[in-house]
Amino acid sequence: MKLLVGYTADERGAEAIELASALVAGTPEASLQIAIVLPAAAPFNAVYPGGDHGYSSILSAQVDQWAEQALELVPEGINASVVAQSVASVAEGLITLAQDYAADGIVLGGRKRHRAGFFLPGAIANALLHSSPVSVYMSSPAALETLRSADGKLTRLTAFVGDRPGAKDVIEQSARLAAASSVPLRVVTLVLPFDVQDPERDLESHVESTRAYLAELTESLQLDARIEVVVGRNLDEAVGQLSWQGGDLALLGSARLAAARRLFIGPKAQRILGKLFVPMGVIPNPGSHS
Repeated sequence: MKLLVGYTADERGAEAIELASALVAGTPEASLQIAIVLPAAAPFNAVYPGGDHGYSSILSAQVDQWAEQALELVPEGINASVVAQSVASVAEGLITLAQDYAADGIVLGGRKRHRAGFFLPGAIANALLHSSPVSVYMSSPAALETLRSADGKLTRLTAFVGDRPGAKDVIEQSARLAAASSVPLRVVTLVLPFDVQDPERDLESHVESTRAYLAELTESLQLDARIEVVVGRNLDEAVGQLSWQGGDLALLGSARLAAARRLFIGPKAQRILGKLFVPMGVIPNPGSHS
């Protein structure tokens, strides 16, 4: 597994490398490309480890130091290099680098929260969550604590899906990552009263039919996955009923209106993200495979 890490020389950048290292550890071709992106006004282009990047300046000396610090954070057994590049847009620069590197995803450091506790992705993460052609993985200090409690190793993947055809794509991609990481897969669907026309009459049968649909779907994919259909009066209550363990990773799919092979995170997924205290990833719409 190959990941591009959006790196800044601070605690958030260190957290991004920590999460990325846990994601690729033990997978085939485990490697990280750590990206230091600089403003377009400061022309720069270099790869570390490597040869002379062409000129000597205060900026190049600083980037040298950042690159060295970043590489020291990568655990043994994971191939890593650093690319430093000037870009007009950080998000677009990360996407271009991810495509050049043929990365399986982009990893960002700790996410922000406002006082009410809801997810506030920030400009760069928000842009990626609405345009990236590859998965985007994020964390927070609290989420990383759950990872550290499992010695920095993934122990389970939880895929959030609905009861519509797009669930198959999310489950398939989640299952591939779970298999590469040698961890079990849990498939979760959140059911709310307004998902049915008459909750008193139809809610129970809707839950059972959803569970049967997911069981049939995972069986057709020849997957041994745990299925949980959780009912709540609202989304926050439903999410709150889920149990989590150290080393969990949560995965969500793009909204159905996402362009093929692009992310577009909808309001429901964004609210779920804001209520999770484990590392998370958002998977792009795979589109058609010709």
